[in-house]
Order: sequence, then structure tokens, then C-alpha cells
Amino acid sequence: MKPKLVLMSHGHLAEELHKSAQMIMGEIDGLFTVSMLESDGLDGTRAKFSAVLEQAGGEAPVIVAADLLSGTPCNVAVQAMYEHPGLRVITGLNLPMAIEYAASDMEDVDELAEYLWDVGHNGVILVEKPQITSGEEGYED
Repeated sequence: MKPKLVLMSHGHLAEELHKSAQMIMGEIDGLFTVSMLESDGLDGTRAKFSAVLEQAGGEAPVIVAADLLSGTPCNVAVQAMYEHPGLRVITGLNLPMAIEYAASDMEDVDELAEYLWDVGHNGVILVEKPQITSGEEGYED
């Protein structure tokens, strides 16, 4: 069975990222979101996450992609790792992670977590303006 993926963020980032991934990939089975609102605090975020874990299947393997290392959503997920041995946490949540989750058929939670981390990590690139030199199309003197 493929592990579930939970996108966790401050504000509505996780929900909007889920919508964007669905725009590209269609309906994504096994993907859930937890959006921490200003009024939630630690306890409210923990309650939302617990409800999502139950919805995902209780003890099913779950990967959490959180927006920010040491932020409340990440901290809630890390604390839950002590009670859920099949739970893995990745930070730096981004759209490539959600898209690759949808496209993946990996069933091992550790293999999929490592793959999604790699995809997210390698998807962050500084794009520089290409230099056009004399003789190339688009060159202006």
C-alpha cells in the first residue's frame, strides 16, 4: 500500500498547493492537508493533524511535507513520530513534491520520503539570465 501524504503549512499554503497539484495531475488519492490558522495555535494544529491521521488510516504509513523546519506544523508532526512509527517528516514543502507523490507508485515509506525530499530539494534552482554573444540570434549591439 502506498503511504499517505499530508501537506502541512501555516495559513492556506497546503490547501492551495493541493489544488495546484490537482490542476496538473487530476484527483490525487492519499493526499491530505492541514492548514494551521492563526487562531489554531499548537493545540488546534495538533487536533487537526490527529483527525487527518485517523482519516488516513490510523497506523498507515504517512509522510508529512511541512512548510518550515521548527514551525508549529512541523513540530506537531515531529512530536507525532513518537506515537506513529510509520510517520516520516520532510520540510521545505513545494509543488514538485506533491506532483511526484501523485505520479509515484512507491510503497516503501522510507524510499518514498527520500525520493520526495530529493525532488523538493533539487527543484529549488537559481535561474540566471542566459548571456547572448555576438553572432547568436537575439544579439543586439
